[in-house]
Amino acid sequence: MKIYKLSKRPLVLIYVLLGAILLLIKFALNLVLELIDRFVPDYRGFADYYVLLPVWVIAALFAVLVLPFYFHKAQYTVSSKEITAKGGLVITSKQFMLTSAVKSVTSILLPLGRLTGMNFIVLNALGSRLVIPFLSRRDAEEIAELVNNSIRSRGGK
Repeated sequence: MKIYKLSKRPLVLIYVLLGAILLLIKFALNLVLELIDRFVPDYRGFADYYVLLPVWVIAALFAVLVLPFYFHKAQYTVSSKEITAKGGLVITSKQFMLTSAVKSVTSILLPLGRLTGMNFIVLNALGSRLVIPFLSRRDAEEIAELVNNSIRSRGGK
């Protein structure tokens, strides 16, 4: 039985994406405010304060509290008998899937997966699906191989 944690590299990638989105919002808002400023004088300070500040505060709280907490709490345990997924932000949830119930495994290994950590494993069983996100490439290949070996061993019986 081995415990797998989420890779920290996707967290950095999500931070970069969040920063890019915030800069894009600021750029678009500035364009809109310039158009409004032509028709309504002294409107710019009001819009910056009441529109842009809440967006930045929400993004900062999301980046500082939610994302690191999610990446810290999520863990996956894979053994020859069962697969356990544990995670959540405020309420911890656990999902159990017997390895014998898994019918197929899908490995999603991105071309830059070694650098980004954006590798996923999808475990399909009758009536359920378990997605294991943000794994390092080595962990994703190891989990897929372990579950595939379990499926193959059942097929011979």
